[in-house]
Amino acid sequence: MKQKLFVVGIIALFSVAVSAQNRFEFGISYSPKENLTVAEDIPNMLYKFGAYGEYRWLLGKHFDAGARLDCKVGPIGPTYLTDNALSISGDLLAVADFNLLPGKTVNPFLGIGLGPGFGTHNETWDSRWAGKFIIFTQARFGLELFHHLRISADYSLPYSRGDFPEIFTTLDVNIGWVF
Repeated sequence: MKQKLFVVGIIALFSVAVSAQNRFEFGISYSPKENLTVAEDIPNMLYKFGAYGEYRWLLGKHFDAGARLDCKVGPIGPTYLTDNALSISGDLLAVADFNLLPGKTVNPFLGIGLGPGFGTHNETWDSRWAGKFIIFTQARFGLELFHHLRISADYSLPYSRGDFPEIFTTLDVNIGWVF
């Protein structure tokens, strides 16, 4: 009985110590309009809105690492197949950041991410949804203000075999809140 109580106490103490160094971030993203050419001589507009959640562990004074779950949706169109196609993508990235001024009111950071995801769209001959597995890479930079507000930009680049990888390539502006 004492051993079980001791183990539970150690686990609880470890959890409190670790959670004091962990950070949650929730936010929204917007990818501005870009010119996209799916077919010759048919210019298209692509923009996306998204939401994300991120969990990071502090690994030292300047470094943190974690995981980011992200989902983005936006129109594709008009194209030669349809006028109202949509694109949806999601990813689960392992992320790492380098904080330039940790603990300061204004903390610039640089980061990278890599992980699996999916991409789907209904820009097909029969307007049915087509999807694929994608590996996403991400480069990001931004500012953390007042230890809670994060304003950043990231460039997500997919690696995928097949058609239309540019539909899932985004340059995002993010606004998040850190807890």
